Amino acid sequence: MDPLTAHRRAQEAFAGILAEVTSAQLGDPTPCPAWTVLDLIDHVIGGNHRVAQRAGKQEQAPPRPETLGEAHRLSAVAANDTFASPAAMTAVFDLPVGPVPGKIFIRMRTTDVLAHAWDLAVALGQPTNLDTELAAQVLAATRQHLGPEFRGPGKPFGEEQPCPGDRPPADQLAAFLGRAVGT
Repeated sequence: MDPLTAHRRAQEAFAGILAEVTSAQLGDPTPCPAWTVLDLIDHVIGGNHRVAQRAGKQEQAPPRPETLGEAHRLSAVAANDTFASPAAMTAVFDLPVGPVPGKIFIRMRTTDVLAHAWDLAVALGQPTNLDTELAAQVLAATRQHLGPEFRGPGKPFGEEQPCPGDRPPADQLAAFLGRAVGT
């Protein structure tokens, strides 16, 4: 699957779960221990806007629309448009982890958005069988690129958790990224 399609589909998976969020659930916990539902949503929206900011297309995020769904949609469009620009895949983005080529950055964002769609689904008690084709592809790529240096306390990911092989690929991805997946 081409990287732009994968990124768009991850954003769509997130948007589909986001559409189910009620205002009463914004303070609920998520599988990300320090984050509420609202914190997680803000993280994804902010991360999307940072794509455009790191490319020099936005100095700061635009004012937030009234609804979280619209805020996410606009941020996803900004990220997609940035990644779709002619030189984006070869451009180098200055990230907190260091300089990263666009072809790697888009994969990182796709994984992040899809993983947080899973987190949001779990927090809301929704099904976690998100875009199985995309989740299988992201899982395979993540298994190749996520080494032990990124796992553990103070690092982006926890240790891989057990997950039965018959679970949906999004569950397997979540477990690989360190989330506890019910059996």
